[in-house]
Amino acid sequence: MLHEKIKQATAHLHDQLEQKMFTGQIMDGSFTFKQYQTILTVNYATHLAVEDFLFNNLSDELCQKLNIEARIKLPALLRDLEEINSSVSSSLPEAPEYIDLNSDASILGAMYVLEGATLGGNVIAKRLKTNGQLLSYNLSYHYYQVYGDQLGLKWKQFLEVLNAIPEAEHEAAIKNAVCLFEHMANTEVASTTVILVPPEV
Repeated sequence: MLHEKIKQATAHLHDQLEQKMFTGQIMDGSFTFKQYQTILTVNYATHLAVEDFLFNNLSDELCQKLNIEARIKLPALLRDLEEINSSVSSSLPEAPEYIDLNSDASILGAMYVLEGATLGGNVIAKRLKTNGQLLSYNLSYHYYQVYGDQLGLKWKQFLEVLNAIPEAEHEAAIKNAVCLFEHMANTEVASTTVILVPPEV
């Protein structure tokens, strides 16, 4: 199965990214509002840089199979950023040079990273909702709950499409997943287009 190959090839990068995204602190309840700002910023910067390019270059057939319009997550991230009074730039990014947009296989490889992050969103949202340091902000966590009760179904549909890629194209998918993981792990908050302004509580 291709998704297992990608999982194995990116395991070390996944672990690095989890550390950067404060997964341990989220799970043990020590996660802070400033850290929430940081992970929103990294996720926003990533989706702003790649989401439109991935979806616009995916074949019409696969866009239809995946109901691609329902997988757009940038608006949810924008709502979360607005909720914490963070301003964002309206400038449009150039096509990312660090990922390949020339085949469905490569695009699905990059999408694996984004869809996988969404898969863990419900667990993260549950932990954040019980975090004493965040309760007073009355946050909605749109991004982490973007698929709602369709989460399991959407992941299953994605895996069916991903695993149907011919074996000859597996390497392209794996390479793109690795490249996007590496880029996210190296994204610095200071280099994004988000200006963080603490909200009034």
